[in-house]
Amino acid sequence: MKLLNSLAAVSIAGISIASISSIEAVEVDPKMHQLCIEAKDYAGCIRAMKGETSTEKTVNQINRQGANLTEGNLCPAQHLSSGGGYCQRVICVKRGIYGRGHDEGLGGKGNTCKGGAELTWDNNHQPVRASFNKQCPPGDFEIGFPNTCHQAIARGHYSGYSMGFSVHKQGVPPSPMTITNKVTKVFGSPAEGKLQVGDKIISINGLSNSEFKIDMHNPSTNEVKVERDGETLDYALVTEYQKQSFPRAKKL
Repeated sequence: MKLLNSLAAVSIAGISIASISSIEAVEVDPKMHQLCIEAKDYAGCIRAMKGETSTEKTVNQINRQGANLTEGNLCPAQHLSSGGGYCQRVICVKRGIYGRGHDEGLGGKGNTCKGGAELTWDNNHQPVRASFNKQCPPGDFEIGFPNTCHQAIARGHYSGYSMGFSVHKQGVPPSPMTITNKVTKVFGSPAEGKLQVGDKIISINGLSNSEFKIDMHNPSTNEVKVERDGETLDYALVTEYQKQSFPRAKKL
């Protein structure tokens, strides 16, 4: 059995989060594959051919269809959002020349398998509730993503509470590697009219720029200390709910 470690390391507006998923790659017998290739539930067909059964099949299918995406924004390792505030385990299956691509909802979102294997929903496990991370954006948690931070990088935007400025290098998707110690962009309130591009961040609530973590789900007041032209300036910035756009990740 082979393992693929899928790392989604995301940093938005000075917030960093790393979500690691281990996705298993398994071999499927070519004869079983041919018999199941037209099945709507490929993974379920393979399990049936192997003599395995699962009472969760119907539950999992319902969770991926038509539910409101209202709860949670972070899935555990080896799981992806399946809709309705739930996460479903996924595996990599090697289908060889009979491959038909990733299962519906899993392609084009930065999810990959080694050796030509393809991602499929693992209906042999119960779905689990998505958990919450205040440093990842609120809003709809789309199917096929490990968390809304990863989702924001893939989409090139997010909406949530922020102070209206960025500390990331411009022109590239935000990540832990693009964080600077300066204001690189002012895009909204309350930073507009107060902070300027080039201001050096001394501290936010007494913490360094890399240590500070913002709550993107709730408004908060933050004490921001910056240096500009040799002068130290202090600002009390109350976060506002707003949209920020940036270059989206290209390799999806």
